[in-house]
Amino acid sequence: MKSNNHSLKIVICDDHPIVLSGLTSIFNGREDLHIAEITENGNDLLKAVQKHEPNLILIDAHLKNESGFDLIPQIKTFFKGESQPLIYIITSYMDDFTVSKAFKAGATGCISKSSSAEDIIQAIKNPQSHFTQFSEIATESNHKQQGITQLTQREREIIKLLSQGKSTKIIAEELFISIYTIETHKKNIFRKLNFNSVTELMAWVYSNKNLQQDGI
Repeated sequence: MKSNNHSLKIVICDDHPIVLSGLTSIFNGREDLHIAEITENGNDLLKAVQKHEPNLILIDAHLKNESGFDLIPQIKTFFKGESQPLIYIITSYMDDFTVSKAFKAGATGCISKSSSAEDIIQAIKNPQSHFTQFSEIATESNHKQQGITQLTQREREIIKLLSQGKSTKIIAEELFISIYTIETHKKNIFRKLNFNSVTELMAWVYSNKNLQQDGI
């Protein structure tokens, strides 16, 4: 596809053929989007960015031997002021940890590998709207991180036991405390992490594998 003065120049870095095929099929045929180069590793990506000075960069979160997040600060050094390109992390896991990590690295947003073509185009063509939604997710993640620091050792222990599928009664028996005490701990956990149920809590735990470092 030929580029024109009004099209977004795109550089993609991803080492998954299926993902690349999907993105290529979405962008090809559109006069407003032009793929300048496709790369598979960070070194080639940085060279492509310097060569093409793209308006839009898509980076896989987890490349074969490196992190896509770590490439963002390096890319930003090639641009000055308002000339910064849009940078999106491509990810299989659109959880609050991934979104927050991308935000802190300087990304414009995240794009899920399961997103529809329409959603991807919308994020690219209307970055301000996407950025607002993205910031809200990142802010919520920061709130939860603050909540984690407020958890007591007993509360962390209860979350871990709940994640093992154990009932309130079983947990009470294992910890030699009353069911009422367990329920009180659960209410405190929900309040600190801003959840309304064990289901919501467990969905968050299962989608954030890094919680082990927080003792959960």
